[in-house]
Amino acid sequence: MLIIQLALAACATLILPLTTPAMMGDFSAVGGLLLLATGLRVCGIKMFPVVNMLPALLLAIPISAAWGMLFA
Repeated sequence: MLIIQLALAACATLILPLTTPAMMGDFSAVGGLLLLATGLRVCGIKMFPVVNMLPALLLAIPISAAWGMLFA
């Protein structure tokens, strides 16, 4: 477990210099939507498939980078 955490931390330090504030904002927005969906699921208001939404976290930064290159 420690090795996995260290590998993730090392990858994060490599990716951080390549990110822009817009990318971080998009990543935070996706995380906020996942948190909202989780809260609604816990309260029993709406049963969102939160696990199926997790790949959005992986796609948020590359899509944001592509969007920035195309339209900025």
